[in-house]
Amino acid sequence: MKQLFIFLLLCTCNVVIAQNAKHIQEAMNNYDYETAITLIDKEKPTTELLFQKGKALKSLSRNTEALDVFRQIIANDTLNQRGFIEAAECCKQMAKYQDALKYYQKAIDINPDNKYVRIQYISLLCNLQQYEEAFGESSLLAETDSSAVVLYLQAQSLEGRTGFLDAALGCYHVIQDKYPGDYLAAAKLGQIYNAMQFYEYAIEATEKYRETDTTNIVVNRQNAQAYCLSGDYPTAIKRYEYLVGQRDSSFQTYYYLGVSYYATEKYYEAHDMLEIARKYDPENVNLLYYLGRACAKTSWKKQGIEYLETAIDLSLPKDSAMTRLYKGLRDCCRLGQEPVKAIQALKEQYKYDKANHKLLYDIGIDYLFMKDNKNATRYLEAFLKTRSQDTKEKAIEVNEKGEVEVNMEYYYRSATETLEKIKQKTQKENFFKNGASSQ
Repeated sequence: MKQLFIFLLLCTCNVVIAQNAKHIQEAMNNYDYETAITLIDKEKPTTELLFQKGKALKSLSRNTEALDVFRQIIANDTLNQRGFIEAAECCKQMAKYQDALKYYQKAIDINPDNKYVRIQYISLLCNLQQYEEAFGESSLLAETDSSAVVLYLQAQSLEGRTGFLDAALGCYHVIQDKYPGDYLAAAKLGQIYNAMQFYEYAIEATEKYRETDTTNIVVNRQNAQAYCLSGDYPTAIKRYEYLVGQRDSSFQTYYYLGVSYYATEKYYEAHDMLEIARKYDPENVNLLYYLGRACAKTSWKKQGIEYLETAIDLSLPKDSAMTRLYKGLRDCCRLGQEPVKAIQALKEQYKYDKANHKLLYDIGIDYLFMKDNKNATRYLEAFLKTRSQDTKEKAIEVNEKGEVEVNMEYYYRSATETLEKIKQKTQKENFFKNGASSQ
């Protein structure tokens, strides 16, 4: 009787466990992750249940909690590759990239043949701009796997390294030849060649892809841009009108379509497209130039003037920026022991910072160190002319924090004393010079 009771109890427990497992799986399948977590927490934590809990937490963007769960799995089983992969991807979502790399590396150590892990590892290296290491890893993988994704990672790692752009282009060409349906290779070739102003090559690469697919927006953008920049505006307009028809609302599409319309003297159409592009980048000087010119040739002439005036204003550097640049240049010249260039930088800085009269004092003192008393006198006298006649300012004061502050009056007094010393020294030199000549 006792054995029968135990048997019935075990059967009941197994039924309950099976029902709970079913409910958990249903919740997971229905993306009801909060319910799944609640049900899992009521169960004894097995490895599989912990994986489901971690997945549910990660899907709810509760990555910190999910990472703790996957670390628990790893602590219990140091050879659980899946645990390391999930931990790596949690870290990646949390921007803990170095931790992610370590977890991916652990997963690779457990199973070096896992293609997914190695691709994720190399992709992360590329995203972190660790291109040399990424190239080494991708080259190893390419020895046994010549798929498009592996070749693409190899090309991407080459593209990021200085002096290896031609090699990267070679990789993208290999991908396009081997996998003609891979749009990324065509798009990358178009992008790189456009940036290099090799528009014929960009057109060739993108048209080659278009032989099998004329609908891809990414490839068509590069194709259209190449035609526009090469001066084939009618073809560019045709390509861009197709993109607009496909609801491509990117800045580049509206901007270059506007430029192409302008080049073919379709000024009203140019105005409309450039006005849309301006919403994305209202301070784009080139856009404002074409928009202003288009307005001048249509019904918005006054607005065209405003756009061109804005473009000119944006093109001229702000005085504050120039002041900062020349101040930095002066400091660099001093450290580089280039006193003449340091003085010239000070003079240029004063052009943009006319209220900062102490710069005149600094120029004078710099000339004094160069033993150019004539120019030192000239600038120190110019500095003294900026002195207010009724000033009662103290030369040195102590502020509320107990810190000593040097005021402008200090520099005015210093300039006066320095000029007097220069005058006395000049008189003394003239005396001995005249005395010697009279003998």
